Amino acid sequence: MKVTFDSNAWELIVFPERHPNNRDHGSMVKIKEVLRNGQIQGFICESFGTLEAILPTDRAAYLANKIPIVETSVTSLRGGSASISIRIESDHSLHPGLHERQVEKLEEALAIGMRLLSAPYFNQPLPPLFRNNPAIYAPEVFSTADYNERFGSAVSEIHARGVGDAVLAALVKKISQRLGPNRPAVKWEIQLLEYAYTNAKNPGEKREIEKAVAESADGDAVAAHIAFGNDLFCTEDQGNSAGGPSIFNATNRAWLKATHGVNFVTMKELAALLP
Repeated sequence: MKVTFDSNAWELIVFPERHPNNRDHGSMVKIKEVLRNGQIQGFICESFGTLEAILPTDRAAYLANKIPIVETSVTSLRGGSASISIRIESDHSLHPGLHERQVEKLEEALAIGMRLLSAPYFNQPLPPLFRNNPAIYAPEVFSTADYNERFGSAVSEIHARGVGDAVLAALVKKISQRLGPNRPAVKWEIQLLEYAYTNAKNPGEKREIEKAVAESADGDAVAAHIAFGNDLFCTEDQGNSAGGPSIFNATNRAWLKATHGVNFVTMKELAALLP
């Protein structure tokens, strides 16, 4: 059985002893044991590190300044002509890295056999622990281009429903319309996020931006689950507290089940299925 774990599940499961009073403590212990024994395979989407790991208060500025490295070179050819090459790559130095507590949790997850699923976006800075470390990923995600294609297709479908990264895109558009002629000059529309966050007149506006980034990470996790063909998606998130559109609300869960066969379970429900 292959199970995708949301952050609100796997981060508890790796150290159940730290949550003795949690109502699902027994389920955490059981799930960790079967993961360690290899009775089930556990997977985590890398978006927990590429997006969720960014402090909520830093997310707007991080996205606004996520600019790739662009290098050009000119080679002289015979006859006076020239060849121009352009290389574009992610600037991984922009990522602040994982907090030591996140590193500790991830290392324990890897120790009990869990692996990462990639969220293959162009210009996606990775924390140092993810770079040049393919052993922490499920090897199948790099074996062919099929996974990337399935991921991209799932992301597009999720976006079309107005959830996942579509929430962030809609928020940028709303901010642009609200600012109207007073909007600052920016090279990319997403840079309006930083301006809006810095000049927000109430905490609700800031929280809206923070949650939109979290929703993007949730959409990526579901897309990775679909692309990899896992059996169950374990999460405690019902989409009730998102404060806006959510990939985890009842309507979208039903769509995911009918369209892609996504089966959602809580930690308690997963534990009940295990030997």
